Amino acid sequence: MNIRIPVSDPAKVRRIKERFSLDLLTSTILERRGLERAEDAAFYFETDAIYQHSPLECDDVHTAIERINDAIEGDEPILIFGDRDVDGITGSAILYRGLRKLGAKNVSVRLPEGDEPYGLTSAIVSEILEKGYTLLITVDNGISAVEEIRALSGSGVDTIVLDHHIPGDALPPAAAIFDPKIQGSGYAFDGLSGCAVAAKMIWALSFSRTPLYGSECIVLHAEPRNNTIRINAVRLENLMEIDRITEELEEGNAPGSARTRLLGFLAVNLPIIVLDAGTEKKMLRRAFGSGVDISLADMREKLDAMMPLARSHSLFDLAQLSRAARYRDGDKEIETLVSLFRSLSVHSYPSLSSEYDEIMELAAIGTTADLMPMRDENRIIVKRGLRMLSEKPLQFLRPLLGRQNLAGKKLNTRDISFYIAPVLNAAGRLGRPMEALRLLLSESPAEAEALTDSLVAMNRERQGNEENALSLVRDKARESFERLEGKAIVISDEAVPRGLTGALASRLSKEYSVPAVVMAELGDRISASLRCSDRYDAKAFLSSFSSLFDDYGGHRCAAGFSMPAANKDTLLQMMEAVIASMDEREADSEEISADADIPAEYMTTGLWRLSQLLEPYGQENETLRLYIRGAVISDIAPFRADQKFMRFSLRFGIYSWPALWWAPHDRESFSKGMKVNAVFTPDVNFWRGTEKEQLLIVDMESAGED
Repeated sequence: MNIRIPVSDPAKVRRIKERFSLDLLTSTILERRGLERAEDAAFYFETDAIYQHSPLECDDVHTAIERINDAIEGDEPILIFGDRDVDGITGSAILYRGLRKLGAKNVSVRLPEGDEPYGLTSAIVSEILEKGYTLLITVDNGISAVEEIRALSGSGVDTIVLDHHIPGDALPPAAAIFDPKIQGSGYAFDGLSGCAVAAKMIWALSFSRTPLYGSECIVLHAEPRNNTIRINAVRLENLMEIDRITEELEEGNAPGSARTRLLGFLAVNLPIIVLDAGTEKKMLRRAFGSGVDISLADMREKLDAMMPLARSHSLFDLAQLSRAARYRDGDKEIETLVSLFRSLSVHSYPSLSSEYDEIMELAAIGTTADLMPMRDENRIIVKRGLRMLSEKPLQFLRPLLGRQNLAGKKLNTRDISFYIAPVLNAAGRLGRPMEALRLLLSESPAEAEALTDSLVAMNRERQGNEENALSLVRDKARESFERLEGKAIVISDEAVPRGLTGALASRLSKEYSVPAVVMAELGDRISASLRCSDRYDAKAFLSSFSSLFDDYGGHRCAAGFSMPAANKDTLLQMMEAVIASMDEREADSEEISADADIPAEYMTTGLWRLSQLLEPYGQENETLRLYIRGAVISDIAPFRADQKFMRFSLRFGIYSWPALWWAPHDRESFSKGMKVNAVFTPDVNFWRGTEKEQLLIVDMESAGED
């Protein structure tokens, strides 16, 4: 085996270890996985909503709030237009459910059906105008529909675009756009899925219905230092920090620039929030003298009511216990106070906290299914959603979880990818995405059961269709791979169903480890998908041929386009020229990456705790892999000739662990008592309601003789 393990920076590892009180192995792996900033550590350790970015960072969200609230109040007819994939379907369900809860009575959902192309078209525009909608909200599409939205605007229909795809050269003339990939959007993270953008919009609308919306305040803490009083003050608007000041003042009424700056910061007629007002007033009198009286609002009573464990604890005590202060470089006390104030504010309203958790179930499914990067706040979104799916799944999802043998299991992203998303996706791939949407909007257990049966049957049909289509294009794929010198695959075939282009492109890209384009020929039209690893940029690649497309869009690993069939030959020629100039194919598949080479004394259940810390896994956060040398096969189960896996036990250190190896090579050469080197993932086997640690083998070889 050719094992590649990243090199660590010892100084960075030490800083992580000391700041977060972690063991050496965990600190090393976090550093190797790119943990640089202290604030990013919160996405590994936390799940609370206060650690997510606020959608109110995006200026257009305020416009969207006003327009949607006006439409709800005026009982305007609202149309949600989504996409047929899991991201679009879950996003549409999130928005529909959220708007209904906020009081919208006249709201409908439309998804592309049959062989209709992705995104807004002139036919959809005509339909919107015919049915008299006055507000259109796109979900997981719309950022490239410049002309269509211009036509709607000219006819008096406002459009709000909720998307996450990379925009083209021009933005559509929408009333408001919330797309984190727009440069200058103001939003702090560009990796959200379409359904997460929809969820953020619902949170923003819910926030606008509370007194928190538009509110400003100053959070303040004063503490004694050596002959001075140190005062920290943070100004918040909509719970977001917009300014802060830190000054140290000599005790008494001594004039000075620091005193002037601080008084100017505080003298803005805003509530000044503190913990334990009596103590804070004493500190302020020592700093400013008795001639300055600053009105303070004490959050102690509310804190004690919502967090009984905080009773009798000073801010200093709470700061020692708080994790929040670890993620910022300011003084512990003020960082803790700001975090407590935000938490109390958000958790005072169920629509922003406990009720919003229900939305996270669908957001976790869509985010995982759409291959979004598992970094930044996506980690919190998916963690919260997985927790809810595991502990308190929504009523309409319970039949699906039961049918897929997931009920009662602590779910992970692999469960979504292999057992949940494909069933929901099947409806869209067969041209009937409304079937999946109806399940996600169902209020009846009996209806949810029936719809689940239908979707499971569709998935079986989809699997058969996919295998048939794959067999039809295999020869073309091999020929294209060879013709393009192992750099890419580009195929077009009238036998490929429009709904399977993405699945086939994904299968071929993984099989050949190159970008794959699959085009479906539909009479005088072509609909196509591109899939690739994150080494490439799918949307940027397609932008080279945009003049040939009627529509195209996507993100780094997945993109698609539609165009007249007459442009096919020109496109193929242009693509081949661009591909010829691309880098050689990706790194040799024989190379296996691992997070660490661990000694025997590290082989404990602590590895499973480390694996849980790194979850959720997905794009840009691959499953934990560890390398061990000189382990001993302590037992091996008999296997049949047609068996696709190998079960055995592996002793390393003082314990022997059950191990599972899918598609092992040369399994006959491994026997009981043999020493081996192995790369494995700490895994959990769930069987009949019981969970047990096991090693999921990535690869293994003989360790040779001593």
